[in-house]
Amino acid sequence: MPFGVTDAPTVFMDYMNRIFRSFLDRFVVVFIDDKLVYSRSLEDHREHLRLVLEVLKERQLYVKLSKCKF
Repeated sequence: MPFGVTDAPTVFMDYMNRIFRSFLDRFVVVFIDDKLVYSRSLEDHREHLRLVLEVLKERQLYVKLSKCKF
C-alpha cells in the first residue's frame, strides 16, 4: 500500500473494516494493513483462517506468505 497520499492508510483501514465487519470482535482484529486472526482452538483457527483468506480472495487482495506468522 503506498503511503504517499496522506489519506491512504485511513481509506485502506476503513475498507478492511468494512470487508471484515462480520468477523471483527469475534476472531479478527484489523490495524491498517495488518490482520490478526485469533481462536480458542486449532479447529476454530483453521476455519477462521479459511474464512479470512476467502474474503481476501473474493476481493482480489493478497497476503505475502513470508510476512505471515502461524
